[in-house]
Parts: sequence; C-alpha cells; structure tokens
Amino acid sequence: MRRRSSPLWYIPVLLIVGIWMFPLIWTALTSFKPETELVKLSPSFLFQPTLRNYVDLFQEKHFGFYLKNSLLIAGGTTLVAMLLASLAAYSLSRARIRGRDQIGMWILSLRMLPAIAVVVPFFLMLNDAHLLDTYSGMLVVYLSFSLPFAIWMLQGFFSEVPRSLDEAAAADGAGPVKILFRIVMPVAKGGIAVTAIFTFVFAWNEFLFAFLLTRTAWPTVPTRLGLTSTPFQTDYGFLTAGGIVALLPLVVIVFLLQREMVRGMTFGSVK
Repeated sequence: MRRRSSPLWYIPVLLIVGIWMFPLIWTALTSFKPETELVKLSPSFLFQPTLRNYVDLFQEKHFGFYLKNSLLIAGGTTLVAMLLASLAAYSLSRARIRGRDQIGMWILSLRMLPAIAVVVPFFLMLNDAHLLDTYSGMLVVYLSFSLPFAIWMLQGFFSEVPRSLDEAAAADGAGPVKILFRIVMPVAKGGIAVTAIFTFVFAWNEFLFAFLLTRTAWPTVPTRLGLTSTPFQTDYGFLTAGGIVALLPLVVIVFLLQREMVRGMTFGSVK
C-alpha cells in the first residue's frame, strides 16, 4: 500500500520556493508602485497599483526600440548558430578520428574566454571594417561566443542518435546533409530545443559587447537597463518595469518549448 507523504514536507519546499521567487515578486510589485511609493525610505507592501511605469516605458522611454533590437540580435544569433552548429556537431559526432572529444572540448574552451579580454580586438576589427553599431557586426560578435557552446552541446546530443539510422538512410541513397536534417535532427529535437534556449538566453542577457560595440542604432535591452542607475539617481519604476518586460520573452520561449526541454534533458538516458 502506498503511503501518503506528510504535509509537513511541503513546508521546506514552499520556503525554498518563496526565497527563490521573492526577488522576482518584489521586482514585479515595485513595477506597479506609483512614484510617491518609490521614493520612500522604507519598503511598502500596501499601495495603490498603477500601470504608469509600463506606459512611460514605451511612450516616453521608447523601450520598444531596445526590445526590438534585442529580439533581432538574439533571435538571429540563435538561428544562425543552430544551423552552423548542427553541421559542425554532426560532423564531429560521426567522425572516426582520434581526439574527437578533445576537439569538442577545445571548441568549448573558446566560450570560456573572458569577454573583457576580447572586446577591444573586436572593437578595433569592427571599426576598421565599418561594422560598429551594425546588425551584421553584432551578429558576428555574438556568434563568437554562442557557436562554440552550441557545437559542444549538439555534439553530445547527436552522439546519442544510433548510427544504424544513418546507415539505413545511406543505404536508401540519402546523403549526409539529408540524413542530418531528415533523420538525426528530428530524433534529437529535444536536445536542439535545449541548446537553442541556452543560446538565446546568453545572447539576450549579454551586456558588455552590446555596451561597447553599439552607439545609437543597435543598443539592446541590457544596455538600456544598465544606464538607468547613475550615481545621482535611479529610476526604479523604469528599471523594474523594464526588467519584467525583458523577462517575458524568456518565459514565453521556455513555456512553449518546455516539453522539448524535458525530452532534451533526458535524451539518451534510456535506450
């Protein structure tokens, strides 16, 4: 007979969830506070909520411009990185060469380079190529740290796909590219979804490159939010409302791909 768990077990679980969620809840509450509540020295939980911060966010602060830039840069980076990474990862996962795993780790090590160490060379190269503050320039820079991680992730997922599927498709006359897109990728779509989400999140949250390599045409959401706080004043209404809006695309993507994420996390665990 199955024993019912004690309700007391829910207390530490709820406590941990509450501690983890409190910063997000507090940010959301603050975004609905009127200006008179934002300037108080002591925090308040009871107030008359208002949407003024969100209205000003798009009407006066033109936050939609930065949101569009972030969506285009992060989305384009994810699409291009997934396409190129799929080709490279499939080649590595099927190649019969010595040191294949070491090659994958070397590719991943490129992702470990500190951004502050390479941002100046990027600035000089983009400036010479007249690509500063351009979409193509930012796409190239973002691919430099997104692509190695995506290749390393996808190599592991593609390696879990049985080679017998490749051999059967090759026997029917399919080429490597057709095998990749028609056989391997549909089987490993859970892993592809996980990799795509991580790639998008990394590009969406990136600050240093966007701050130093853009001026007026392609600044992103993190750079705009970062400029909100100054030594003289901090617009908490704008900062919290912008933070909540910036979080929404990530929540939507994870919600839409949650089933594929679960499959990707457990892919290869059971054969």
